[in-house]
Amino acid sequence: MKYFATPLALALSSVLAGTAAAQQPTPELQVLDDATPGVLINDPSRLDWDVFGTTHTRKPVKSADIPGGGAALQITIPNAGAKLYDIGTNAPISTGIKNGTDVTAVFWARALKSAASDGKGRIGVRFQQNAAPYPGFGETTLLIDKEWHQYEVTARADRDIAKGQAVLGFQLAGAKQVIEIGQTIIVAGARSILPKKGAAVSEIDLHPKLVGKGEVLTDYSSQNWAAYGTGETHKIVPAKEVPGGQAVQYSIAAAGAKPYDIGLAIPVRHKIEEGNVLILALLARTVSAETPDGKGKIGVRIQQNAAPYAGFADNMISIGPNWGLYQLRTQAKMSIEPGKGAISVQLAGAKQVVEIGQVYLIDTSTITTSAPVQPN
Repeated sequence: MKYFATPLALALSSVLAGTAAAQQPTPELQVLDDATPGVLINDPSRLDWDVFGTTHTRKPVKSADIPGGGAALQITIPNAGAKLYDIGTNAPISTGIKNGTDVTAVFWARALKSAASDGKGRIGVRFQQNAAPYPGFGETTLLIDKEWHQYEVTARADRDIAKGQAVLGFQLAGAKQVIEIGQTIIVAGARSILPKKGAAVSEIDLHPKLVGKGEVLTDYSSQNWAAYGTGETHKIVPAKEVPGGQAVQYSIAAAGAKPYDIGLAIPVRHKIEEGNVLILALLARTVSAETPDGKGKIGVRIQQNAAPYAGFADNMISIGPNWGLYQLRTQAKMSIEPGKGAISVQLAGAKQVVEIGQVYLIDTSTITTSAPVQPN
């Protein structure tokens, strides 16, 4: 993962001392605002956030080893909640949010401990109004590594939220875990702070068979995919055939009534235009499968990431035992706004163990070609 190095490591000592930051913008914050895309709409030097819910503990921590300013908020969740939002914390946003505005948040985090089967923490992130009935947008669940990383969430506002009520919500009850959240930067008017796609991502990280085929609409460098459904376990495994050297292995205990009973939702961060020709590509292999031919079954679909989940390009792919890049060409049947789309990867087609290395969605509209694309 590539990190966004701020030009300024904002000191969090005032927070650790238990005092609030100054009300007026500081020269340091102005420097950070000038250096980031869009408009800075929070104070990244503050971590004196309220934590809500029961049966949790919180404490500020300080160390020179903590990136982004040397401080973090540590929250201990003794048991997973019935809902992800049963325990959480909110980072205040200093302005209102207008409908149609792109909002992006980047934050440092790590999971010191997690009882999840993959050992990773769970953080749900949402831009929202901090007042009942708590409407919001941009719901995303992230898998948090044991080491410090920066995580980015982007969404386009689908409502107005008044100044003094807008927050970035962190939902923490997804697992029994100890989570640390560090410096958090929120901007309006920009779709990304971290360099992620297109020219900002080195082509050496893109699968060689996809280089030059168009604009990548997904963050193919990330494997922070949240699995849903029951009867699955997953873990990180080494995979020298995958750019980045690792894959996620999914073990499915039994076939589901529907292929989508267990699966993943891979975020599509950028707009899908109706009529554009897209390539959906999956780098995967099968370890074992209880199917007549021994091949794994993975369903794919491009869709909206909210009910009623309208979409297109439904396909069931047979996955062989060797690493393969499976490519499907399709024409978009609908437009989907930035941050509103997802690739549905469906795993309940069989009792199986499959490994997934990368998932890509590529817009070929800037490329002129008539050559068909076939799975390989």
